[in-house]
Amino acid sequence: MDDKGEILSSQDVDENVTLQIWSKGTSPRLVVYNKNQNSRKLIRLNWLENRERKLSVKGQKRGTSIEYSLADLLPHLQRILSEYAVYTSFKTRLWKFSMTLEKVLHTPAIVSDKGELSFLPEEKRSCLWIADLTGDKKGEGSFRPFFPLSEKEQNVIPEGGLPIAENRRGVEDLFKTGAIRKLASHDPARWFRGVRVMAAAMLLAFSFCEQDGSEFSDELWREDNPENPVAFKIDDPRLMGLGRKFVAYVRHFHAVNQIAASASYDSDKELQGSHYTRKRRVEFPVGLLGNVEHSVTFFEREDGMMALGCKPRGSTSRQKAELIYSFPSAVYTQAVTDDSFGGSPDDYFTVAQLTSAKAFEQWMNNIIPYIAPFAGIT
Repeated sequence: MDDKGEILSSQDVDENVTLQIWSKGTSPRLVVYNKNQNSRKLIRLNWLENRERKLSVKGQKRGTSIEYSLADLLPHLQRILSEYAVYTSFKTRLWKFSMTLEKVLHTPAIVSDKGELSFLPEEKRSCLWIADLTGDKKGEGSFRPFFPLSEKEQNVIPEGGLPIAENRRGVEDLFKTGAIRKLASHDPARWFRGVRVMAAAMLLAFSFCEQDGSEFSDELWREDNPENPVAFKIDDPRLMGLGRKFVAYVRHFHAVNQIAASASYDSDKELQGSHYTRKRRVEFPVGLLGNVEHSVTFFEREDGMMALGCKPRGSTSRQKAELIYSFPSAVYTQAVTDDSFGGSPDDYFTVAQLTSAKAFEQWMNNIIPYIAPFAGIT
């Protein structure tokens, strides 16, 4: 542990352990202080995301140890993180970074060629807004939402989108319409909570949706001028795909709670045992579902349910390496439409979108208990 750092908050768990938050000007670390051994262990906060983990410390007697579940430690963790947020500049930094991040996530993709609208490239399909400048008048068009609108949201965004005039096509111009703020007021769970969790997670060095983004988290704290944050885009490789997962979550927000996800040793056998029938198999290249190739088998059941059995290629882990996603067939049919922007359906993109949306939801729900007391999240 670096002596140049500073303990910013501390909480005794019992006579054996004290939990602390430590930092030296970058993202904070959790310190586990073992009173029995007079020793400290430094841990990044992403360690807390696996809620099944146990914290084990050596006892007073040689060869003995004491175990704590994360559920047991949660009140103490909430307290020290809340103290850290209150007694440092974190809350101000979180507020500023949330606004920066929101603009990154809402930056529209600009399309000026009519032919491109039917075959949007990957980087443009992973945006929430399309700045459509394909009309007859140069520099004019509309901000078109690349996400389904609820009934209330249809009152915010007119059919055809928000007008663009005189090449006012950037994210600042989109925000000036007031539409983003109105969307957030109608449905904060969809438009506010995810941005806030992302901002807090990035500043606190939680994972970037199970990917290690700690170097970028520390970079956010090393700014020479906090008023001028580190510049990045939604597809910045330092984000580890987190921005695109957020887009998938927002786009499929009204469907994600109908998707069930589980790990499996043998997805084919498990699904067939649940009366699913195998229909087809699709090979997914590296990058669509993770950092390895995946084989995805589509299953259907007579009751209108469908499932995806996702197998990573070349996995040597003894853990449950396969994933199963199940949902009503109607969810998939609608998702294909929502992902196409009026163009051709793409199974590859839609499967990646639905699995990303569920992964983002699970990641967010794992982090919220730690940050909700001080991050303005309900």
